[in-house]
Amino acid sequence: MCIAFPGKIISIDENNYAVIDIGGTRREACLDVIDEEVGVGDYIICHAGYAIHKVDEAQAQENLALLKELLEYEVHR
Repeated sequence: MCIAFPGKIISIDENNYAVIDIGGTRREACLDVIDEEVGVGDYIICHAGYAIHKVDEAQAQENLALLKELLEYEVHR
């Protein structure tokens, strides 16, 4: 099973790599394969280090809340 995470773009460098924030954790994501225009402040879905889709903030926050709920369930199981 594969999971992709929503993240907010914090910065973009000259090599088309973004630093994204995923619920307080920062990761790097390559923007080369996404077919939508994105910029700092936008939310993207990231899989295996690549941005694959742009999403609106409400959808991203909903997905992050669900992932947090799943994580808490696993911790308290």
